[in-house]
Amino acid sequence: MIEMNLALLFILFLVLLFILISLFFYLTVKKYLKNQMRQRIDTFKEDYRLAVFHYLQSGQSSLMESDLEEEKVIALIELLSDYSNVIVGSDVEERIHLFAKEHITDFLIKELKQKRWSLRMNALFSIEDFYMVHFVPFLHELYQKRGTSLSEKAQILKLLAKFDDPKIVDYLKKTDESLSEFSLVSILSVMEEEKLDELIASFDDLSKRMQYIVVDMIGKRQLTGHHSLLQRLVLEDETELRIRSLKAYANSGIPIDAEAIHRFFESDNWQLRMMAAKVSGMQRIEGYQSTLIALLSDPEYVVRAEAAKAILRFKEGEAILQKVIEESKDVFAKDMAVEWLEKEGVGYSY
Repeated sequence: MIEMNLALLFILFLVLLFILISLFFYLTVKKYLKNQMRQRIDTFKEDYRLAVFHYLQSGQSSLMESDLEEEKVIALIELLSDYSNVIVGSDVEERIHLFAKEHITDFLIKELKQKRWSLRMNALFSIEDFYMVHFVPFLHELYQKRGTSLSEKAQILKLLAKFDDPKIVDYLKKTDESLSEFSLVSILSVMEEEKLDELIASFDDLSKRMQYIVVDMIGKRQLTGHHSLLQRLVLEDETELRIRSLKAYANSGIPIDAEAIHRFFESDNWQLRMMAAKVSGMQRIEGYQSTLIALLSDPEYVVRAEAAKAILRFKEGEAILQKVIEESKDVFAKDMAVEWLEKEGVGYSY
């Protein structure tokens, strides 16, 4: 019995050893073939480098056969990416687009149909890099395809936004809730202002998350035409909308009604107090200087810091903080004033 068990263990050992050796050889051969492919691609890049450069500079192509093998196409994609990062100009961008359309389109279509997610994503990034607008019908088809991953959908939406596609607003209204906020921000960041205005016009029909991002975008892109929307939102009952609206006012420079933020200085929510301080500082609302001085004693460090920063935006800001150090009995206020004067290069101690 023992001999039989030992024999079975030995056979199992041999099987496992065979599997491991086979796996080792497989990975070794795969690595070798990959390295060989990389070398061929690098060789093609050097062969094409001057010709591609000449084409991008002059628009005259002395280049190549129309039916290129995969490795040559990869070499061209890498070359175009390299040059697009160092050669600027609308003429060059147009030539890159035309060249990519002629020589790379078929390859990218094939890559977009691959089973490997990474290959499909790389193809989508190439479409963005070379501004290949003619892919738009294919992108719509891919976006609505059942098996398209969330990251692919995010990149497709970004491409459609960049290409100013008419359907982008409708897509964003019905966007997948699983799509990350980062992805949505990157999409809205590249949208044409006219399309963004169209999306904002449907503000009340958007999901809460999309509303938050849209308000942030009004501030980030300084869309002053939406002043009335911010005025309404800053008076909303929902705290998060108030916070983001105040942030948009601070970032955009859109003038705010000074009376509208008065109540936020005494809010139980520290974020509202902080944003009220930020807005009054960014817009230098003189009537709130004494309120900002009072906020230097706020229980929350970030509120005190924002109040000190806001005070320094006023013409006499340094003098105000120095006076706080000399006259205030609150240790928090003194410490914050000293900290921010030191940041401004004004040494002061007490």
